[in-house]
Amino acid sequence: MPGEDLELVENYGELVKEARSRMGLTQEELASQIGEKATVIKKIEHGELRPSIELARKLERFLKIRLLVPAEEEPSSELRRYLAKPGASGGVSLGDLIKKRQREL
Repeated sequence: MPGEDLELVENYGELVKEARSRMGLTQEELASQIGEKATVIKKIEHGELRPSIELARKLERFLKIRLLVPAEEEPSSELRRYLAKPGASGGVSLGDLIKKRQREL
């Protein structure tokens, strides 16, 4: 959808490979069906190449899988723990990062 921020699912390569296998297609056959090179499919399946939004949509339509999801608007809980200091109203300042780095050295 225009204007919608999308991101690729983390396990996109596995999903493509599993769906292709379920359909009984080789990498070459899938590539031919969607107008791509077999090497592109191979690299996607191995996680060596992140498909463009356009290519991901082609794969979704043909393989009947979901590769694109709305981008997270808020940081993940894992990222949030690095951004917010306990008991503070703000996040981590550049000074905080420098001090932490100096303590690590």
